Amino acid sequence: MTETLAFAIWLILLALAFPYVRRAKHPRVKTLAAFMLFVMLFSVVSTTLFFVLSWVAAAAGWASALTNVLWALLFLALIFVPAFLAARWLIKRPPLERPVPK
Repeated sequence: MTETLAFAIWLILLALAFPYVRRAKHPRVKTLAAFMLFVMLFSVVSTTLFFVLSWVAAAAGWASALTNVLWALLFLALIFVPAFLAARWLIKRPPLERPVPK
Protein backbone atom coordinates (compact mmCIF):
# COMPACT_ATOMS: atom_id res chain seq x y z
CA MET A 1 0.00 0.00 0.00
CA THR A 2 2.79 2.43 0.86
CA GLU A 3 4.36 2.01 -2.58
CA THR A 4 1.09 2.87 -4.34
CA LEU A 5 0.46 5.84 -2.08
CA ALA A 6 4.02 7.07 -2.53
CA PHE A 7 3.75 6.77 -6.32
CA ALA A 8 0.41 8.62 -6.37
CA ILE A 9 1.76 11.43 -4.18
CA TRP A 10 4.90 11.63 -6.35
CA LEU A 11 2.75 12.04 -9.49
CA ILE A 12 0.58 14.70 -7.86
CA LEU A 13 3.62 16.63 -6.66
CA LEU A 14 5.17 16.54 -10.12
CA ALA A 15 1.93 17.82 -11.65
CA LEU A 16 1.96 20.72 -9.19
CA ALA A 17 5.67 21.34 -9.68
CA PHE A 18 5.51 23.26 -12.96
CA PRO A 19 3.58 26.29 -11.65
CA TYR A 20 5.76 26.25 -8.52
CA VAL A 21 8.99 26.10 -10.53
CA ARG A 22 7.86 28.98 -12.77
CA ARG A 23 7.43 31.14 -9.70
CA ALA A 24 10.39 29.93 -7.59
CA LYS A 25 13.22 29.52 -10.10
CA HIS A 26 16.18 31.86 -10.35
CA PRO A 27 15.38 34.67 -12.84
CA ARG A 28 18.30 33.81 -15.15
CA VAL A 29 17.29 30.14 -15.49
CA LYS A 30 14.83 29.13 -18.20
CA THR A 31 11.58 27.64 -16.96
CA LEU A 32 11.86 24.33 -18.81
CA ALA A 33 15.44 23.80 -17.64
CA ALA A 34 14.47 24.59 -14.05
CA PHE A 35 11.49 22.22 -14.25
CA MET A 36 13.62 19.39 -15.63
CA LEU A 37 16.24 19.93 -12.92
CA PHE A 38 13.54 20.01 -10.25
CA VAL A 39 11.89 16.81 -11.50
CA MET A 40 15.21 15.00 -11.88
CA LEU A 41 16.55 15.84 -8.43
CA PHE A 42 13.17 15.41 -6.71
CA SER A 43 12.76 11.98 -8.32
CA VAL A 44 16.28 10.77 -7.55
CA VAL A 45 16.24 11.93 -3.93
CA SER A 46 12.72 10.68 -3.20
CA THR A 47 13.35 7.29 -4.82
CA THR A 48 16.62 6.85 -2.97
CA LEU A 49 15.08 7.84 0.34
CA PHE A 50 12.10 5.56 -0.26
CA PHE A 51 14.26 2.48 -0.82
CA VAL A 52 16.71 3.29 1.99
CA LEU A 53 13.97 4.02 4.54
CA SER A 54 11.98 0.98 3.41
CA TRP A 55 15.05 -1.18 3.91
CA VAL A 56 15.68 0.35 7.35
CA ALA A 57 12.04 -0.19 8.35
CA ALA A 58 12.15 -3.81 7.19
CA ALA A 59 15.50 -4.49 8.88
CA ALA A 60 14.35 -2.92 12.14
CA GLY A 61 11.00 -4.72 12.09
CA TRP A 62 8.98 -1.51 11.73
CA ALA A 63 7.48 -2.35 8.33
CA SER A 64 4.20 -3.45 9.88
CA ALA A 65 3.82 0.00 11.46
CA LEU A 66 3.50 1.48 7.97
CA THR A 67 0.00 0.01 7.66
CA ASN A 68 -1.09 2.69 10.15
CA VAL A 69 -2.06 5.86 8.26
CA LEU A 70 -0.24 8.19 10.65
CA TRP A 71 3.04 6.28 10.43
CA ALA A 72 2.69 5.95 6.65
CA LEU A 73 2.21 9.72 6.30
CA LEU A 74 5.23 10.36 8.53
CA PHE A 75 7.24 7.91 6.42
CA LEU A 76 6.20 9.69 3.22
CA ALA A 77 7.00 13.09 4.75
CA LEU A 78 10.50 11.80 5.52
CA ILE A 79 10.80 10.99 1.82
CA PHE A 80 9.19 13.95 0.07
CA VAL A 81 10.15 16.90 2.28
CA PRO A 82 13.95 16.46 1.89
CA ALA A 83 13.48 15.73 -1.83
CA PHE A 84 11.46 18.93 -2.26
CA LEU A 85 13.96 21.01 -0.30
CA ALA A 86 16.90 19.68 -2.34
CA ALA A 87 15.12 20.30 -5.65
CA ARG A 88 14.03 23.78 -4.54
CA TRP A 89 17.60 24.63 -3.53
CA LEU A 90 18.84 23.58 -6.97
CA ILE A 91 16.39 25.69 -8.99
CA LYS A 92 16.94 28.79 -6.83
CA ARG A 93 20.70 28.74 -7.35
CA PRO A 94 22.10 31.19 -9.88
CA PRO A 95 23.50 29.53 -12.99
CA LEU A 96 27.21 28.88 -13.07
CA GLU A 97 29.27 31.53 -14.81
CA ARG A 98 31.24 29.72 -17.46
CA PRO A 99 33.43 31.46 -20.00
CA VAL A 100 32.19 31.27 -23.57
CA PRO A 101 34.64 29.28 -25.73
CA LYS A 102 36.15 31.23 -28.62
